[in-house]
Amino acid sequence: MKLTLIVIAALAAITLVVSFPVEAQYASKSKLIQRVQQDPGAELFGDAGTPIGSPQQMIIEDPKAYLGSKDEAGAELVSEGYLKENGIYPLQLQTVRYVVSNIRYAGIAALLLSLLGVLLINRKQRI
Repeated sequence: MKLTLIVIAALAAITLVVSFPVEAQYASKSKLIQRVQQDPGAELFGDAGTPIGSPQQMIIEDPKAYLGSKDEAGAELVSEGYLKENGIYPLQLQTVRYVVSNIRYAGIAALLLSLLGVLLINRKQRI
């Protein structure tokens, strides 16, 4: 039982350490992106399309999805039609940060509880 708790504590510590570079890697891939629905008639007049939502920090790795222009806020424009046609779901950086923070909380809880368990086992063995 004591060995199991020590292994859990070690894995929790590794999880905590690894979560920081994983989050940083995703953050380095993210860009401020504005998804737009392109209308054939709008292209004739030089309009990029109808914005969908507000610009968000997103990760889209397919370069064909980008329209090659930016909006007034500096967000890169991405074709919503291309994303849907190819089954690409953009990953929001906000979602990555939320999941990583929950993993960190779980790692901290597992580390503390397993260390507490080891201390209690050691205390019972002394008595």
